[in-house]
Amino acid sequence: MVVIVEVCDINPAATLDWQALERQYPGTSVILHSCLSQCELCAEYSYAFVDGDILMADSAEQLYKDVLARVEGVWKAWHQAD
Repeated sequence: MVVIVEVCDINPAATLDWQALERQYPGTSVILHSCLSQCELCAEYSYAFVDGDILMADSAEQLYKDVLARVEGVWKAWHQAD
């Protein structure tokens, strides 16, 4: 199982402890990009791509919770398939 989380390093979400998410859920990879070409979105919201789907929130902390919930859902589904 691999979950890819992509974050623009200019966005407030880049300040979060994404390494903790990678440690907690092996198979999750967080990639910080210099730009994800979502400038209008980046200026207004904390956002990240999770497996190609965009998640956004009013705060970086809420975004982290939303990303965590998505990763947990994928993790549980993957382990139930075993």
